[in-house]
Amino acid sequence: MENKKYTITCPNCGASVSVERPAIINVQNNPEYKIQILSGELFRETCTQCGQGLQVVSRLTYHDIEKRLMIYFRPITSQEELKTFDYEAIRSAIEDNFSAPGYAMRVVTTVNELMEKIKIAEYGLNDGVIEIAKFVYFDIFSKQFEGVGVINIYYERRDDKDALIFFCNDGNTRSIFIDPKIYASIEKRFSEVVKAIYTSRVCMVGRDWALRMIKAYSKRDNQTITPDEKPEIKLLDSHPEA
Repeated sequence: MENKKYTITCPNCGASVSVERPAIINVQNNPEYKIQILSGELFRETCTQCGQGLQVVSRLTYHDIEKRLMIYFRPITSQEELKTFDYEAIRSAIEDNFSAPGYAMRVVTTVNELMEKIKIAEYGLNDGVIEIAKFVYFDIFSKQFEGVGVINIYYERRDDKDALIFFCNDGNTRSIFIDPKIYASIEKRFSEVVKAIYTSRVCMVGRDWALRMIKAYSKRDNQTITPDEKPEIKLLDSHPEA
C-alpha cells in the first residue's frame, strides 16, 4: 500500500494540519479501508489545534481483485479543478499502465460516486444497468412528486433489497426499490453496452453515459421499460450527502 502526505488548512482557525492517506488501496490486503471508505471515515480528519472536523479528499486508486474492480478517484472540488479536468488524458494514462480483461475500470470524481461503485460491485450488479435504471425510476418519481426537484440519485442496499435513494431539493430523501424484472429487462435490452464496459477499457459510467445509451437505443427501437405496478416511494429520514 502506498501512502501520501498532505497539508490542509483548517477553515476555522487557519492552522496547517498534516495528514497521511493511502494513494493505492488493495482491499484484499487491507480490507479495513473498504469499511473506512463506505463509512466516510477515510475522508475525515480533526484539526489538532481547535478540534474542528475536516474533510480530506485526495486522489485514490481502489483495487478489488475479487470483484475485478478498479476505481480511479480523481476528486473535483472546485470550478477551477473542473476546468482543468481532462478525462481523456486520465483514461489514456491509466490504460497505458494497466490492462486486465473482464475488469470494471472506472473514473469517479466525488466521494459519493466512489462509495456507490463499491456498493454496486459488492452486490454483484452492473453499474451501467443501475445508471439506466435511475432514468426509468426518475420518470416515475417525477410523475408522483411533481414540483419536487431531484439533486442526485444513488444506489443503496436497504432491507436486503436493491434501492435507489433520491436526494431532493425539499431537504428530504426518498427511496424506491428496484424491481428485479426491470433490472433484468434493462440488462437484456442494453446487453451490448453493459457488457462492453466490463473490459480493460476505462469508463466514466454515470448520468451522461446512461443518457447517451438511452438516446442511441431509442433511435433503434421503441421499446419502453416501466414497472407493471406503480412502485412504492418511501420517505426516509433526511440526511446530507457525504
